[in-house]
Amino acid sequence: MKVNYSRLLITCTLVTNVLACQTTSNKKQNPESGPTETPPAIPVVVSRIQNAQEGGQLVLSGSTEAETTVNLGFMVGGKLNRVVIQEGQTIRAGQLIASIEPTDYQLGVTIANANVARVQDEYNRLTILKERGSLTPSDYEKAVTGLEEVKARQQLAAKNLRETKLYSPISGIVARKGANAGEIIPQGQPLFQIADIQPIKVRVSVPESEVGQLRLGQSAQITIPAMNKSYTGQISLIGAVADPASRAYSVKIDLPNPTLQIRPGMIADARLVATNTKKALVLPGNVVLRDDDGSTYVFVADVQKKQAFKRKVTVGQVFASDIEITSGLNATDLIVTGGQQKLQDGVSIQFNQPAK
Repeated sequence: MKVNYSRLLITCTLVTNVLACQTTSNKKQNPESGPTETPPAIPVVVSRIQNAQEGGQLVLSGSTEAETTVNLGFMVGGKLNRVVIQEGQTIRAGQLIASIEPTDYQLGVTIANANVARVQDEYNRLTILKERGSLTPSDYEKAVTGLEEVKARQQLAAKNLRETKLYSPISGIVARKGANAGEIIPQGQPLFQIADIQPIKVRVSVPESEVGQLRLGQSAQITIPAMNKSYTGQISLIGAVADPASRAYSVKIDLPNPTLQIRPGMIADARLVATNTKKALVLPGNVVLRDDDGSTYVFVADVQKKQAFKRKVTVGQVFASDIEITSGLNATDLIVTGGQQKLQDGVSIQFNQPAK
């Protein structure tokens, strides 16, 4: 029997190619069967969690107010003939603010002086008669009281004339100008307001649970957003009675204001360091990361495995640049403090410094 060697050779070649393709396909479907590359270790910096005595920090919101505020008006009524101040201007103690047309009061003084002169002459004449025994004691007593009365009226008229001019009793700024020249104003109506703002005060409300940690003279850091500046003040008053609704105490902080740029009514944030200290586990604030759901976590380094593992933690108070860890960590844990943003749970790490 004759064999067709050409057909046999072609058939063998096809079988060999099919087997080779199957082998290649199996290798692609089973990558574990071949060697794989290990991801490079991520360099990190690690340190132990700190066990520290820390003082608490109170962050409170309040507003500025004047040291002293005075509402001013005239003790006599009349027509304003002059107002020499404008709202917002600075003013010195004793400076003239406004005046009332004084003519009527000047005439009152003239009349009072004339009455005193007339009654004084009558009194002098009756005194001579009394010395001669020609005047009864009761008539002389009437002359004495009559003279005292007109003299009192004279003093009142002089006082009313002085009251036609209004002066500032304190230095500060004009917070309100409530009248202009030409207006008729009644007696005793508040027309102007002067505010003493050197120093200016910051009033904040402190919770009942925290007020016991504050003391008079304690330093406070004040930030005023409107001024875009921070200042240092001192506590000058701690309220003795809590607000019935909020159970918070009013605390005032004196703030130097030499240029009078800080005005009453500005929003102010106060930072006060509590006097009580507490033992706390703390980490730098940038070490604590946050998940999409809002939970906080850190990466804990395993020295033996050279891996970093994600661990959820609970945070507490803020101490300057550090943050308190209330649960989730032990004092012996080794925390990744540098390079943690590049990590994932269980990733291999390389120490950039010896593990302490």
